[in-house]
Formats: sequence, C-alpha cells, structure tokens
Amino acid sequence: MKFIHLSCIAIMTVMHLSCLAAAAATSENTLPDGGKNILEGSSLKPLLQGNGDATLQRENLPEQGEVWRYIITRQPKSPWSVQLGATVTGSIKQGDKCLLTFLARSGSGKASGTANVEIREAPDFFKVGTRDFQASTEWMPVHVPFIATKSVPDGKGGVAIHLGGQVQTIEIARVQLLNYGPDFDFAKLPHPVFTYEGRAADALWRKEALARIEKLRKGTLNIEVVDASGKPVRGAEVHVVLKRHAFGFGSAVTAKMMCDPSANGEKYRAIVDDCFSRVVLENDLKPFAWDIYKGENKYGDFRKPWLDQALAWLGDHHIPVRGHYLCWGPFEPWSEKLRSNPQAIRETVLAHLREKLPLVGNGVCEWDALNHPVGWQKAMCVDTVLGDNFYTEVFTEARKLTKLPLWINEDQVFRPGRQQEEYFQIIKNIIASGGKIDGIGNQAHFHSSFLPSPEEMLRNSDRFAALVPALQLTEFDVNTEGDEQLAADFTRDLLIACFSHPAYTGFIMWGFWEGSHWKPETALWRKDWSEKPNAKVWREWVCGKWKTDATLQSDAAGKVSVPGFFGRYEVIVNHAGKTTRQDILLEKGKDIVTKVILQ
Repeated sequence: MKFIHLSCIAIMTVMHLSCLAAAAATSENTLPDGGKNILEGSSLKPLLQGNGDATLQRENLPEQGEVWRYIITRQPKSPWSVQLGATVTGSIKQGDKCLLTFLARSGSGKASGTANVEIREAPDFFKVGTRDFQASTEWMPVHVPFIATKSVPDGKGGVAIHLGGQVQTIEIARVQLLNYGPDFDFAKLPHPVFTYEGRAADALWRKEALARIEKLRKGTLNIEVVDASGKPVRGAEVHVVLKRHAFGFGSAVTAKMMCDPSANGEKYRAIVDDCFSRVVLENDLKPFAWDIYKGENKYGDFRKPWLDQALAWLGDHHIPVRGHYLCWGPFEPWSEKLRSNPQAIRETVLAHLREKLPLVGNGVCEWDALNHPVGWQKAMCVDTVLGDNFYTEVFTEARKLTKLPLWINEDQVFRPGRQQEEYFQIIKNIIASGGKIDGIGNQAHFHSSFLPSPEEMLRNSDRFAALVPALQLTEFDVNTEGDEQLAADFTRDLLIACFSHPAYTGFIMWGFWEGSHWKPETALWRKDWSEKPNAKVWREWVCGKWKTDATLQSDAAGKVSVPGFFGRYEVIVNHAGKTTRQDILLEKGKDIVTKVILQ
C-alpha cells in the first residue's frame, strides 16, 4: 500500500474513536505555556456539500464564545463533505511540536469527527496531524498533539475538522492550533489515553475463543512406526514438530528484502521462516511494478529477478504467497486521464490480468482479484464510469484464467458506516450478477482512536461470512501513538478472535520490521531487530502456544497419536541408533494413519 497512493496513506491513518477511549482530562485552561496560536487572524470557514444533508447554525455563548452547530440529518457522501476549516497563518516546520485543540459537544447521544492539520495540496492533502474524536452532551476538550513529519509551505497549511461521518448534531468552539517549536518536550502536551472493551485479563470472550480454537484448529496426528519389513516398532522415540501452520499467520514482505544478501536480509528471511506460514508481496505484484519489470529494469525497489528469486525461496520453504492484486478500484493517474474513455480503462485492466495470471501461475496460492472496490469516496472509483457490473467482469475474466481462489479486499470493514456498508453491498451485487468470490479480505489498518471490541469484530465477521464463508485479515497494523503495550494487547486479542472464528483462513500483517515498513511505528521488530511487545506476543502465541512440539514413544503396535494444530509437520523417529525424518500434513477432515519406515 505504500508506493504511489499517498492519498490512501493519509486517509487510512484516520480511524474512528473507540467508544471506550478516554480523552485526557486536561482542560483548555491548563494547556502548557509557550505555544503560539498559528490560526491567529484566520477566520473559520464551514463546508457543506450535498443536497440538504446538513445545516449550520452559529451563536455566541458566554463561556465558549462563537459556537458552530452542525445538524446532519442524512448520511453525507464522505466524512469531509461536512467540515469546519481554517487557514494556518503561522509556519510549521518539520519537527515542530504542535497541538490542535478545541471544544466539542454533541446535541444528543454521541457524536464524532476527525480533526486534521493538513497541507492543502491536491490530491494528497497530506496530514501532518490527525485524530478522530467523540463528543458527549457536555463540552469536552479535544486535543491533537503531533510532531510535524513535514514542513508546511507558507499559505498551504490548514485545519480541517471533518464532521460528516454520520447523522448527528455536533458543536465546535474555541479552535486553536498551537506551535511549541522543535525543542519543546512533547510529553508535556496533553495526550488522549485509549483502550478497548474486552482487554481485561479475565475477559469472558477470550476464554470462549480459546476453547473454540481447541475444537476448530486441531486434529490428531496418527503415526505408525514400522521397520523395513513392515513390522511395528515398539519403543521408538517419535518427535513431532509443527513446521508450518495451515492457518495463514503472516506478513507482507518485499522481494528486495527477501533477496538482500546483507545481515539485515539474513535476519529478515530467518524471521519469515520462523514466524510465518503465509506472506504477501507488498508491492511486487501490483500493476505498476509489473509494468516496471517490462521496462529497463533499473528501478531500485522492483526487479524481476528479485521477484522470481523470492517466489522460489518461499516455495522451497513451503510458505504460500498471496497474489496482490489484479484490479484496483480507485482512479489512478493513468485511469484519471481516461475518465472520459471508460472502454480504454476496461481494456487496460483486463489486458493486465490476462497477461499476469498465466505468467505467475501457481507461484501464488490466491489472488486479490479486486482491491479497494469502495475506496474513500464513491466518486473515486472506476466503476462510476465503467458501470456496476465491471467488478463482476473482473472476477469472471480472472476465473477463466486461473483455478486459484479469487478474493475481494477492502479496509475499515470493522468500522460501522459508509465504507463497510458499501463493501457489503458490492459483494452482494457481484454474487447476484454471477461473479464468484472465494474470499473476503479485511485490510484491518487500525489506529488507537478506533479499536473495536473483539466481540464486536466477531459479530461483524459473522455478518460477512454469511455472504462468503472465507475471511482473512490481509493487511493488519495498529498505530497506538507510542503505547506499545496497547499495540501488543490488541494484536494478541485480534489474533485470538480471528483464529477462533471458523471462517478465517489467515491473519496477515502489512510488514513486520521497522526498517522495511510503510508505517514504521507499527512494526513488531525495531530497526536494530530488538523485539517490541507485539513481537513477543506473536512469538508467544503463534510460535509458542499454538505450535505443536511433542515427543512420545510408540506402543506395542508401533503407534503414537498426537493432538496438534493443522499444518505441515516434521516427524523425527529414533530407535536403536537409527533415525528417520519425514514430513507429514495434518489436514482438517483427513483422519489418516501415516506410516514411517525406520531405515
């Protein structure tokens, strides 16, 4: 996801506030001294798009001053269709410590929005600071502390408070953007504190999920040890160890790193081999990279020999690879130029998959046939000019060329609202019009400001599994603004929830090492390869609690039976100075006895 779609990066970092997230109790009156309000002299300006979706009222209250009241009666097309904005009058340099702060109140119940400090340059509108927030019926301060990752060009900075995420009445007052400069202690700025429901150590949902895992994800490995003449061998030491899970625990990787001869490359491959049972190539099989391979082959990050070598290495190590992707929903620069010529867009997309599918062949185990069919606004996607049946056509055409499973993939599937509902409807439409979807992917990029409860995610999974009973988290990461324990706990609980649900086939992270990650702060291993708490969680559960490793002795009939997780096993048999090694697959629904001949 990281290569050319910067608008995707900017928007996907903006997540919804968990209903249990508790804003820091710091009030406006206790803000630290030393900040300069760089909205001084700037007028707040409302934006109301749509046909009567929202109305605006303004009034002055004794304590809050000027109040902006938005009454949204119908779901807007996008969260930014209704907003309150202002132009930055002062400067922001890279590294400056800043604080966007304002008051918010709901007209009734809960209201929500997203507060952004952005560079007003299309198409990216890069966010130097962003946070979702919720408002209750009492006035509460909203604080967005950030360290500017980019300098903001003069006259190009802006505050944009997006309020169109739902039907609601919400009030905003006292908007300030304070710049404390590069040397201020960032820890002294007010920071929200976040958590999620179901995190408690004794949470009932987790106990129930772990019990389901024992029933759903395990079978019995039945082994019979015989000698060269076929007679049972009694008292043989039989060591069985799970080498590769059937469930797709994995990560995005890059072909470049998979082929890197340096010490970093060796460490990278060692973790892939030790910790993962499935991977996805982050960008190497996307259409733009495929086009690069056909060019002069001089691009630093994308070379066809790296792709071929990476696929070969992964195949030799029995690590399946997801194919990502055949068709991208949102307009790209090339397709935007052809907006008035839809047939040319169609021909380009279909020609790409017709070329790529036969050449990649069985180098992958499945394909994301369609990625981001919803996007971040309906008008952003190519089906608006190609018609509702184009996505079905992609699946139909791909099915002619491969027998591999074809998946559909989108983000924010766990978040209530437009993106989830449109994704659900698109899947229904494709199925109704004759397209065969083999699996539903949930990208699952999270921010600490929206961490749904595991029980809520399980209910959501039930809903989508009713459409297609194969689900997968395809691009997981969670940005917790430096709270490493929160990231570890949420990763643990999401792993447990997914592994416990019968429809899930995999849990894929969108990168694991800080030195090669689109969001380095969400990685599991730091750049020096030290483990963060979330890496320890991964090892504890995926490589520990859920890894069968047992040693037994064969009985008088030469047999041993071992309960174990489904996957590929190495069996090592020792007896009377003889050793035999054999790989065995333990598959669900295949209760067989495997003979091991002691040579």
